Amino acid sequence: MRVITNEAHISLRTKIGEKAPLVGFVVLGIGTAMIFLKPLWLWPSMILVWVGFFISLIGSYLGERYVGPMAHHKKVVEALEGLDDQYVLLMYKLPVSFVLLEPGGLTTITVKSQGGEITYRQGHWMHREKMSFLRKLAGQESVGRPDRTAQDEAQELQQLLAERLPEGITVPVRPVILFIDANVKLETKESPVPAFRMNGLKRWLRKGGKRPPLNREAQVALTKALGLEDA
Repeated sequence: MRVITNEAHISLRTKIGEKAPLVGFVVLGIGTAMIFLKPLWLWPSMILVWVGFFISLIGSYLGERYVGPMAHHKKVVEALEGLDDQYVLLMYKLPVSFVLLEPGGLTTITVKSQGGEITYRQGHWMHREKMSFLRKLAGQESVGRPDRTAQDEAQELQQLLAERLPEGITVPVRPVILFIDANVKLETKESPVPAFRMNGLKRWLRKGGKRPPLNREAQVALTKALGLEDA
């Protein structure tokens, strides 16, 4: 598998994700101390508290996605490692963060980092995990509606292709959801969008999810539409 990455995008957000939590904690601490030490400076102190809290949230958000061994760009590559050179993974090169170019079309990959037990039944997602309250307090987002997010990303990519592909050429785009926590347990067979653990996505792409290849004209047009002529 070939990997094409927006290195500048990842580098900037990794640095912010590494430094912002500490900066936010320091600003938050200064603001809190000022509330007690300088009561007459209440409004400036409150502003510092909120600024520190906001910086911490940004750091937590970016840290979850870009920092450490659980960084999304590292885990997606790990999940797909071993695919041959017919596959090209585009990371942060398009409006959708992770797009896999296959012989038969495109697959968008929506990454979720929650652990614990995740279930989809009768149109609802449920998430159970030990210490989940503390994890959310630390900045971990809720599982939300990953099927809708995935469908929206696939639609956004489809719209981009509609603008760039020659008239009469269509390329199938499908979404998948990838849960990257090694200990996550999934019960998501009813999900309208296929959801996989780390060890399941590659196997599905090779077997049940394998699609017939596009014709030569569509392949050339798609390569051009994605800006991969020289890749």
